[in-house]
Amino acid sequence: MVSGFSATSVLSASERNDLTNNTIAAKLLCTQGVRIMVDSNPAPGGSLNPSDTDKQGVAPSSSASATWLEAGLAVLNPEGNIVSVNDSLALWFEATPGELSGQSLSKLLGQRDPAWAADFRDFLAHSAAFDRLELPGSDNSPGKRLSAEICRQGAVQFVRLQSVLPPARELEELFPEPHWGRLAVHQAFQRVIRAEAQLENLSHHWPGIIFSQRPDFSFAFVSPKIEELTGISAQEWRRNSSHFWEVVHDADADPLMARLRNGIRSPADMTGTFRIRHVQTGRVTYLWEHRQPVRSSNGLLLGYEGIWLDITRQTIAERRLLNMSWKENLGTLTIGLAHDFCNIMTGIIALSETYEASLEENSSLREGLGMIRTTAMQAGQLSMRLRQLHQGSPGEKNYHDLNEIVATLVDVLQKVLPRRVRIQTQLEKNQLPIYVDAFELRQVIVNLAMNAVDAMPGGGNLVFRTAFYQEPPDAPTVQGALPKVPTVCLSVSDTGMGIPQRMLNSIFDPFFTTKPLGKGSGLGLYNTRLFAEKHGAAISVESKERVGTTFHLWFRASNFTEAEADDAVPAVRPARHTLLALGPEGAILNQTTARLRENGFYVVPTSSETEAIEILNSPAFQFGGLLLICTSDFREPASLCERLLGEKTPLKTFCLLGCNEDELNPDFLRKMDAVIPLQDSSADLVSRLKVTLEKA
Repeated sequence: MVSGFSATSVLSASERNDLTNNTIAAKLLCTQGVRIMVDSNPAPGGSLNPSDTDKQGVAPSSSASATWLEAGLAVLNPEGNIVSVNDSLALWFEATPGELSGQSLSKLLGQRDPAWAADFRDFLAHSAAFDRLELPGSDNSPGKRLSAEICRQGAVQFVRLQSVLPPARELEELFPEPHWGRLAVHQAFQRVIRAEAQLENLSHHWPGIIFSQRPDFSFAFVSPKIEELTGISAQEWRRNSSHFWEVVHDADADPLMARLRNGIRSPADMTGTFRIRHVQTGRVTYLWEHRQPVRSSNGLLLGYEGIWLDITRQTIAERRLLNMSWKENLGTLTIGLAHDFCNIMTGIIALSETYEASLEENSSLREGLGMIRTTAMQAGQLSMRLRQLHQGSPGEKNYHDLNEIVATLVDVLQKVLPRRVRIQTQLEKNQLPIYVDAFELRQVIVNLAMNAVDAMPGGGNLVFRTAFYQEPPDAPTVQGALPKVPTVCLSVSDTGMGIPQRMLNSIFDPFFTTKPLGKGSGLGLYNTRLFAEKHGAAISVESKERVGTTFHLWFRASNFTEAEADDAVPAVRPARHTLLALGPEGAILNQTTARLRENGFYVVPTSSETEAIEILNSPAFQFGGLLLICTSDFREPASLCERLLGEKTPLKTFCLLGCNEDELNPDFLRKMDAVIPLQDSSADLVSRLKVTLEKA
């Protein structure tokens, strides 16, 4: 039944009884503009008469009033007792408005369903000025789902109650298709079912978030995935308008508010990015937002429809590219400055030695020149240390002694870190060989050291330890996989503020930081985690608030065979085969193309022999094989095959047989490099193709 089409439905006795007991069906009929009438010979016991129909065309039977509630309104005092109700709500409670006056609405709802009383009482106690709650009830029968909306004005509370349909799957189970097939709204019902099921599937599985937001920033609808990003359930988002600004990042709140204010005055859609924080873990997520204002006919803003997409990974990639570019330029400048500085120190050392040798041993100037020479030598050594930090380049693995790398860095850190931080080393006596990218390891150690300094604003101890373990370590809060024993460990400890236990599982997430706004990017520990994963290592953390934090980097002790294992890995991946697939237009060609692409083939599909010849002669492709799909309706493309074979093309030819072999020309089949039944599994098809294509 098309919406807005008026018709008269004459129901039989059995259909009339079904309809009398099915209020939902009657409601849907009314929304489609159908006036319900009965035949002239009502069956005994029938309660629906033309004279009983109300202005909408549905008889107000006791069964209907007891099951379905539409637009029930109540005014409550601050204690939640009824001041007044409308006729719809009174009829639903099977009482008069006067009888309901002064009674507790929570208790009355509890009489209808015990599961409603406590939920509604809590709703009244904690709801916002405008709020909404859905009461599912103790079962899923029709009418046992209720929505409650509240609006407060001073000490007065206005409440609207109405029944809501159950979800699509439950509704379809309650009212199977044969029942609805007898009603004029069958097609409309099926459309609603399909639309709701599609929306539900999209909201659960689509990577973004779909939302419908009210002007007060509460949500009329929002995808369940929002709980994963914010820590707040979709139901809470629909109830409370304050959650939106609670999760928006402090630095982005004002620009976002300004954009929304400008959008109120502009009819155009709004697009932008901002950050949100998970309320429990503090994890930061970057969102791209498209927001479309919804307005009334006179321009009043009714809300927004929009989507959010998580672009955190994209943002990370952009930041890392910018950092790498800056670090590359900074490294070039640092090496050049260190080289020039070293040359200057060399001149000072030479002059001081010359003048010192020309003076008498007991001269006061001789002692001063000696101090100048010693200081200049120390400065030259520091310059050399700075240049060593830039030795090698990212991606170059080699064998290194962990003790030597740590000792070299400590010499530099002692010169540049604040004096309030006391650096200590506790290094293993023996060498600790590891196979790593030393360039990246130095960056990781420096980052851990700088984090430790920030955690000790009043000063403290920064300790570097190295150790060798023959037994598997007991390491809590591990990122990555602990390497096999024997294991080498680097520990970086501080006596700072510590990290709360609830945050320990989140500190390695991108953009997570406990530092004040603008003091940290939140990528340091994330990059450390990536370094550990790349090297088959692991990183763990131990922390106690107001005591300190220790990070452990776990490496497998080198057995000096790692480089050979890296060399054994093929430098170039095996080439992917490119096929031209010619077959009947439709499902068979599409499914075959999808099967091959899933298994690593490049496939160009076509249903036209002329187009196939043009593609084969195109310089844009380098085909290794031609796949001909033959069916009863699409037999051998003989002309194409003869032309190809006549030109002595190096292409391998395959026939994917989707019909009886007797239907095809035997000469055509003999020219094929392989004939494969269409019913073969994907594994068999892929195996046959690869063996033939790779055969010399």
